[in-house]
Amino acid sequence: MKKILLLVLLINTRQLFSQFKYDNIAFKTVYINDLCDSLRKNPDRLILDVRSLGEFRDTSVSASLNIGHLKGAVNIDVSEVKNRLNEIIAYKNKPVFVICSHSQRSRICSKMLSDSGFTNVINVNGAMTEFNLLKFSTSPCLNNLYETNNRFKLLSPKDIAQLMISQKDLFILDVRTDSAFKGISLDVSANALGKLKGAINIPFVQLSASLDRVPKNRPILVVADFGRETNLAAKLLSENGYTHVNAAFNGMSEWMSASNKEVPLRKQLWEHPYSFHYITAVEMDEMLTKAPNTYILDVRTQKEFTNTMTERTWMNRGHVQNAVNIPAAELANRMGELSAYQNKDIILYAFNAGVEVFQSAKLLTDNGFTKVHVLSGGLWNIRAKAANQKGLTRLMKWVIDVPEDNL
Repeated sequence: MKKILLLVLLINTRQLFSQFKYDNIAFKTVYINDLCDSLRKNPDRLILDVRSLGEFRDTSVSASLNIGHLKGAVNIDVSEVKNRLNEIIAYKNKPVFVICSHSQRSRICSKMLSDSGFTNVINVNGAMTEFNLLKFSTSPCLNNLYETNNRFKLLSPKDIAQLMISQKDLFILDVRTDSAFKGISLDVSANALGKLKGAINIPFVQLSASLDRVPKNRPILVVADFGRETNLAAKLLSENGYTHVNAAFNGMSEWMSASNKEVPLRKQLWEHPYSFHYITAVEMDEMLTKAPNTYILDVRTQKEFTNTMTERTWMNRGHVQNAVNIPAAELANRMGELSAYQNKDIILYAFNAGVEVFQSAKLLTDNGFTKVHVLSGGLWNIRAKAANQKGLTRLMKWVIDVPEDNL
């Protein structure tokens, strides 16, 4: 998702360095899957939402962050918590569940609360992002915990697939530019998102003047590249009398990042213009466990690969075990180094879903490489999934040489 929203708008770059190393050491953690049971066992607790007020109320100018909140949550922006501890001091020795959008700010706040003498702090792993991916499919309790001021539904890739199969009259509205929709954009990463089969393209900038092309008597699914225009378009329709509006949570980016196991019929419902494949962190784990000699190509710069970034030091995050570093800018001239793998599996990754990894994958497939796999979400996403999704801690082992400050 657009470089994880530039890592949640960089909040405070210095504070973002330590990613997961305080989990279950300075504070406790809970997975979204277990949240209902944990809240039920702790009735005398506080749910502290540390996002901005706009995010909490679904009115943020960053529309992709308007994703609802938990019922009963108290909102104090992470930047204000330290100066407003008196407002929650009654919970100093009671359970405090801390949540945000991607569980970066919540971890910062959880550590700060623990350092301030709060004795029972619980970070909600995956936060409202993971919540929105699971709220309809994991337990009815999760959906009952959810509140939003949005007048449309946010759907996970799994929810979207079920909707496409069950609603034969579904109107799929793709609000990306026509070049991205057609897969002919100069931006390879935009083309790589592909499109849902049967989708109708009305670019967002044209939507308000083209509402007569969108039927009011059919359920609607709105999709864009990421969450911003998806949510803005869904909001526009809802404000203009459309009553059955669904929005693809995090747009085509989230759809592309789902696994075939999560969305078994994805291949029948989706098309994209390139011959390279997508692989999730879980699928990478499965592939490397079965075939540990699989070629892993890191296309970041040498400084990123060696943790020697001096300005954007938050990008010094180690590398995948056994990865070979050939920067994207050098790949065309170093293709010979990969010749033995022309018909063998190659996994490509960058820091996240940056354009360089898609350009590299296209370069390889254009030159006859037949089993090219792009790691969805890149290096950052491996450890994020390991920390935030239940049952995936094993993924941590694949990322090595992470500097102490960025663990």
